[in-house]
Amino acid sequence: MPAQSAPHSLYTIDGRDVATVTGRCARLQAYLLAVLLAATPSAWGEAGAGTAAANLLDMPLNELMNVEIVSAASLLPTQQAKAPGTVYSFTRTDFERMGIRRLDDLLAYVPGLQLAQHRKRHRSIWARGLLDRYNDKMVLLVDGVRRQHLYYGNFSLGDNFPLEKIEKVEIILGPASALYGANAFGGIISVTTRDFTQNGQKVEATVEGGDNARYKGTLQYNSERLQAFASVLTQDAPFRDDRKSFIGGNSLQPLDEEYANAFIKASPFEGMTLLADYYRNNTPFLFIPDTQNSFVEEDSLTLQALYEVGDLDKGKIQANFYYTRDNAREHEVEQITQRLGYEEQQNAAMAGGTVTGFKRLFDDHVLALGLNWMHSEAVNMDTERRFYFKTGFFPQPVTGSLLSNPNIANDDVAVFFQDVWNILPQLNLTLGGRYDQFEQFGGFFNYRAALVFSPDDQQTWKLLYGTAIRTPTFREYLKVLEGTDFIPPIPKPERIESVELGYGYHWQRANINLTLFHNTVSDTIHETPTPDDEDEYFANSGASWRMLGAEAVLQYKPLDSLDLRLSGALLNAENQDTGRLPYLASWNGSFLANYNYVGSQRLGFSLVYSSSRPDTNGYAGDKPAPFLIANVFGSGNINAGISYNFGIDNVFNSRVYDPAADFGGQYNIERSEREIWLRFKWNVGF
Repeated sequence: MPAQSAPHSLYTIDGRDVATVTGRCARLQAYLLAVLLAATPSAWGEAGAGTAAANLLDMPLNELMNVEIVSAASLLPTQQAKAPGTVYSFTRTDFERMGIRRLDDLLAYVPGLQLAQHRKRHRSIWARGLLDRYNDKMVLLVDGVRRQHLYYGNFSLGDNFPLEKIEKVEIILGPASALYGANAFGGIISVTTRDFTQNGQKVEATVEGGDNARYKGTLQYNSERLQAFASVLTQDAPFRDDRKSFIGGNSLQPLDEEYANAFIKASPFEGMTLLADYYRNNTPFLFIPDTQNSFVEEDSLTLQALYEVGDLDKGKIQANFYYTRDNAREHEVEQITQRLGYEEQQNAAMAGGTVTGFKRLFDDHVLALGLNWMHSEAVNMDTERRFYFKTGFFPQPVTGSLLSNPNIANDDVAVFFQDVWNILPQLNLTLGGRYDQFEQFGGFFNYRAALVFSPDDQQTWKLLYGTAIRTPTFREYLKVLEGTDFIPPIPKPERIESVELGYGYHWQRANINLTLFHNTVSDTIHETPTPDDEDEYFANSGASWRMLGAEAVLQYKPLDSLDLRLSGALLNAENQDTGRLPYLASWNGSFLANYNYVGSQRLGFSLVYSSSRPDTNGYAGDKPAPFLIANVFGSGNINAGISYNFGIDNVFNSRVYDPAADFGGQYNIERSEREIWLRFKWNVGF
C-alpha cells in the first residue's frame, strides 16, 4: 500500500504530487491500475490484470479506502474517505462486473437518483427529488468539459454515449455550483475517457448482438501519445409494439435507430492533451400518436485542449478550452401520406475555457483560484409547420422560430476559489465560493463548506453546507407563444440550499456509508397557462420545495470470490403549499451480487426496486406502481486476447410505467422491455 506523507497526505502518493486536471488522473490511474471506491462495486478485481492489481485486490476493504481516489469533488485527487460530499465512482471494470452497457443504467445503482423514461429517447435523472424534464439540474462533464444541448438544456446518457471509451465515472450528489457554476444543482456526473497506454500500442475491438436487431461494433487504437475510437450501433429501440402514445391511443411509430461516435485524443507533448469528439444519432419519438411519426436527428462535435504545468509546491496551472457545435432536427411525418408535416431546428454552439491555479501554502492549505468563461449562442432555431392533426395539411407552410430572439448570444464569466485546510491529521475543512455574472440573469454567488473528520482508520464523518442555482434554458425564457399577445416575464434562476451529514464505517470485509440530507429549493420554474389560456409559458413558483432524505450503501465480501452490494434511499419531497410532490418514489434501492466461480469466469445478478410514484393523470391502465426489475449477467476470458460478456436485462419482462412528469395529465411512459445480449472483446498489444 502506498505510504502517505503528512501533513498533506491528501495530495501525494509515495511523496509525489498527484494534483491533476478535474476528471483527468491519467498518471495516477496508471499507477493504481484500477480506481476503486468502497461505496461501489469498485473493489472487485480483474483476474490476471497484473501484480499491482492483484495486490490491491488482496487488500481488505478497510485498507482499500486509503488508496481509493476521486477528483471531481474538490478538483484535486483525494482519498475517497476525505472527499467533501457524497461521491460514487465506477471504473470500466465495474461496467463489466455489473452487466452495464449504458451509462444511464449505471445510475440505477446510485442511491439518491431516480430514473424516468421520457417520451423521447432519453431518460430523465432526478437527483434527490429534483424533478426536471431534460436533465438540466445536473451537469455532465466529459474530460472536464460541460456537455449540454442549449435549447432544452439537456444531455442524454443512453446508447448515444458508448461505455467502451470511458475509463471512469464519478457522481457527486448535492449542490456543486461553488465549483461548477449554473445547473450543478443536484450534482454532477464527471466522465473520464480512456487513459493512454503506458507501454507500446494496443488495439481493442468489440462486437455485440442481441434482441431488437441490435448490432454494435467498436474499434479503438491506443498508444502513449495517440488514441482513436469509433463505434456504430443499429437497432430497434427496445420498446413494445403495443405501447400507448402519450394521449393514451395506439402508436405506429417505427423504432429503428442508429448511433455513431468517433473520438480522437492526442498528447503532442507533456502536459498537453487535444481531443475531438463527434456524435451522430437518429432516434424515434417513442410515444407519438398514430396520426404521425416523429424522429430526432442529432450530431455534435466537441473540440478541446487541456494543458497543465507545474506542481503544488511551486504552483500549478491548469487550462481547459473547448468548442461545441450541436445540431438537432426534429420532424414529424403524417401517417397516411408519409409527407413532412412539421420540422424544427435546434442548432446551437458553445465555447469557453477555465484556467485554474493551485498552490500549497503553510504545509496545511491547498488553494485554488480559477476563471471561467462560457459563450453560448443560437445558430438556427427555425420551424416549419405543414400539418396539424386536427385540421390536416395547410395550404401554405407556416414558418417561424422556436425563440423570440432567434439570434440570442450570451457571454457568461465567473471567478471561483477553494481552500482545502488540513487542520489536523484527522480533520479537513474545504471552503469554496464562485461568483457568476450572467448576461441574461445578473450576478450570483454560491458557496460550499465541508468538514471531514476521521477519528480512526475505520470511521469517517462528513458535514457539508452548500448552495447552487439553475439558470433558465433557451426554451424557458425565449419560447415563442402562439395565439396570444401576452409577453411573459423572464424567469429567475432556481436556487437550492443543502445540508448534508455523512458517516462511513469500514470493517475488514465490509463497509457501510450513510448520508442524511435536507434541501430547500426556491424559485422553481414551471409551465403555466397564459392569462387568456391560449398557450403556456415558464414562470417561477412562489412556493418552496423541501426534500428530506437518507441514503445508504452496504458492500460485503463474505468470500474472496463473492461480492455483494446493497443500496437504498428514502425521500420525503414536499411543496410547502400543496404537500407531497408527485412523480417521485418514497424509497428505492438495488441489490447486486457477483460470483467468481472459476478462473476469470464470473456470474452475477441484480435487482432494482422502486416504490409507487403518484401521477396526476386520469388514466387507469398506466399506473406507476411499485416495481422490481431483475437482471442476470456474466463475463470471462476465452483466452489471453478474447473475452466475453452476456446478459439478460429485465429478465421477467416486467411492464413498468414511469410518470409523465413533463405533461402530468398525459398517459404515462413505458420502460423498455426485456433484452438478451452477447458481446465479445478482442485486444492485442504490440
